[in-house]
Amino acid sequence: MSILQANEITIRIIDKTIIHGLSLSVPEGKVTSIIGPNGCGKSTTLKALARIWPCYKGNVTFNGEDIKKFSHREFAQKLAILTQSPQSPADLTVKDLVEMGRFPHRNWFGRKSMEDDAHVEWALGQTNM
Repeated sequence: MSILQANEITIRIIDKTIIHGLSLSVPEGKVTSIIGPNGCGKSTTLKALARIWPCYKGNVTFNGEDIKKFSHREFAQKLAILTQSPQSPADLTVKDLVEMGRFPHRNWFGRKSMEDDAHVEWALGQTNM
Protein backbone atom coordinates (compact mmCIF):
# COMPACT_ATOMS: atom_id res chain seq x y z
CA MET A 1 0.00 0.00 0.00
CA SER A 2 1.23 3.51 -0.86
CA ILE A 3 1.43 6.03 1.94
CA LEU A 4 2.39 8.91 -0.37
CA GLN A 5 1.36 9.20 -3.98
CA ALA A 6 1.80 11.78 -6.74
CA ASN A 7 -0.75 11.66 -9.55
CA GLU A 8 0.28 13.28 -12.85
CA ILE A 9 1.84 16.28 -11.10
CA THR A 10 3.23 19.23 -13.03
CA ILE A 11 5.35 21.76 -11.18
CA ARG A 12 6.03 25.20 -12.57
CA ILE A 13 8.35 27.80 -11.12
CA ILE A 14 8.20 31.32 -12.56
CA ASP A 15 6.44 30.16 -15.73
CA LYS A 16 8.96 27.36 -16.33
CA THR A 17 7.80 23.76 -16.17
CA ILE A 18 10.23 21.81 -14.00
CA ILE A 19 8.28 18.54 -13.65
CA HIS A 20 5.65 17.44 -16.18
CA GLY A 21 3.06 14.70 -15.59
CA LEU A 22 4.98 12.79 -12.93
CA SER A 23 3.28 9.95 -11.06
CA LEU A 24 4.93 8.00 -8.26
CA SER A 25 4.03 5.89 -5.25
CA VAL A 26 5.94 5.64 -1.98
CA PRO A 27 5.11 2.34 -0.28
CA GLU A 28 4.52 2.33 3.45
CA GLY A 29 7.34 0.89 5.54
CA LYS A 30 9.87 0.85 2.69
CA VAL A 31 12.87 2.99 1.84
CA THR A 32 12.35 4.85 -1.43
CA SER A 33 15.07 6.68 -3.36
CA ILE A 34 14.79 9.34 -6.02
CA ILE A 35 17.96 9.33 -8.09
CA GLY A 36 19.10 11.26 -11.13
CA PRO A 37 21.60 13.82 -12.38
CA ASN A 38 21.90 17.33 -10.98
CA GLY A 39 19.11 19.60 -12.14
CA CYS A 40 16.64 16.86 -13.11
CA GLY A 41 14.01 17.85 -10.50
CA LYS A 42 14.66 15.54 -7.53
CA SER A 43 14.55 18.31 -4.93
CA THR A 44 11.63 20.00 -6.65
CA THR A 45 9.70 16.72 -6.58
CA LEU A 46 10.39 16.28 -2.86
CA LYS A 47 9.30 19.85 -2.18
CA ALA A 48 6.03 19.24 -4.04
CA LEU A 49 5.42 16.06 -2.04
CA ALA A 50 6.02 18.05 1.16
CA ARG A 51 3.75 21.00 0.15
CA ILE A 52 6.64 23.45 -0.15
CA TRP A 53 6.02 23.93 -3.89
CA PRO A 54 2.42 23.81 -5.11
CA CYS A 55 1.49 21.51 -7.97
CA TYR A 56 0.40 23.38 -11.09
CA LYS A 57 -1.51 20.27 -12.18
CA GLY A 58 -2.23 16.91 -10.61
CA ASN A 59 -2.35 16.11 -6.92
CA VAL A 60 -0.47 14.47 -4.08
CA THR A 61 -2.14 12.19 -1.55
CA PHE A 62 -1.02 10.99 1.87
CA ASN A 63 -2.81 7.86 3.10
CA GLY A 64 -5.34 8.41 0.32
CA GLU A 65 -6.18 12.01 1.33
CA ASP A 66 -5.28 15.05 -0.76
CA ILE A 67 -2.45 16.80 1.10
CA LYS A 68 -4.20 20.16 0.61
CA LYS A 69 -6.94 19.02 3.03
CA PHE A 70 -4.56 18.87 6.01
CA SER A 71 -3.81 21.90 8.15
CA HIS A 72 -0.15 22.95 8.12
CA ARG A 73 0.37 21.62 11.63
CA GLU A 74 -1.42 18.32 10.95
CA PHE A 75 0.58 17.73 7.77
CA ALA A 76 3.86 18.63 9.53
CA GLN A 77 3.04 15.97 12.12
CA LYS A 78 2.75 13.39 9.34
CA LEU A 79 5.56 14.27 6.96
CA ALA A 80 8.80 16.24 7.20
CA ILE A 81 11.59 17.11 4.82
CA LEU A 82 15.15 18.19 5.50
CA THR A 83 16.53 20.00 2.49
CA GLN A 84 20.20 20.43 1.74
CA SER A 85 22.01 23.57 2.75
CA PRO A 86 25.63 24.41 2.08
CA GLN A 87 26.25 25.23 5.75
CA SER A 88 24.78 24.38 9.12
CA PRO A 89 25.50 25.92 12.51
CA ALA A 90 28.78 24.53 13.86
CA ASP A 91 27.25 23.58 17.22
CA LEU A 92 24.16 21.80 15.81
CA THR A 93 24.14 18.14 16.87
CA VAL A 94 22.25 15.27 15.27
CA LYS A 95 20.12 15.07 18.42
CA ASP A 96 19.28 18.80 18.10
CA LEU A 97 18.23 18.23 14.51
CA VAL A 98 16.03 15.25 15.42
CA GLU A 99 14.45 17.29 18.24
CA MET A 100 13.41 19.92 15.67
CA GLY A 101 11.22 17.26 14.09
CA ARG A 102 9.11 17.26 17.26
CA PHE A 103 8.18 20.95 16.92
CA PRO A 104 4.75 20.34 15.27
CA HIS A 105 3.83 18.02 18.17
CA ARG A 106 4.55 20.50 20.95
CA ASN A 107 2.05 22.58 22.88
CA TRP A 108 1.53 26.30 22.32
CA PHE A 109 4.36 27.18 24.69
CA GLY A 110 6.81 25.13 22.63
CA ARG A 111 8.32 23.30 25.58
CA LYS A 112 9.52 19.78 24.96
CA SER A 113 7.98 17.01 26.97
CA MET A 114 9.05 13.61 28.20
CA GLU A 115 7.11 12.20 25.25
CA ASP A 116 9.25 14.30 22.87
CA ASP A 117 12.40 12.98 24.55
CA ALA A 118 11.15 9.40 24.20
CA HIS A 119 10.43 9.86 20.48
CA VAL A 120 13.84 11.42 19.89
CA GLU A 121 15.62 8.62 21.73
CA TRP A 122 13.60 6.03 19.77
CA ALA A 123 14.54 7.66 16.44
CA LEU A 124 18.21 7.87 17.36
CA GLY A 125 18.13 4.23 18.46
CA GLN A 126 16.46 3.10 15.24
CA THR A 127 19.26 4.70 13.23
CA ASN A 128 22.05 3.56 15.57
CA MET A 129 22.99 7.14 16.34
